[in-house]
Amino acid sequence: MKEVEDDLVRVRILPDRRVNRRDAGVILGREPKTLAEWKMKGWGPKSISVGGREFYNYDECLAMGRGELPIKPRRNV
Repeated sequence: MKEVEDDLVRVRILPDRRVNRRDAGVILGREPKTLAEWKMKGWGPKSISVGGREFYNYDECLAMGRGELPIKPRRNV
């Protein structure tokens, strides 16, 4: 496992670039409960369920946190 420090915030990144819900919340500046609510609405980063725990792709979370990807899905008009 590798720990990355970005702007004085530590998150644990697993070898396959997953982060747990708490660390995803840290990256996005949100509470873990918010990510659970987003999942129900189909918003936010896609989650991966492993052994009953939710994980998120680090790069996708980082892009959303930087505003490079939308948190809400875009509507097709």
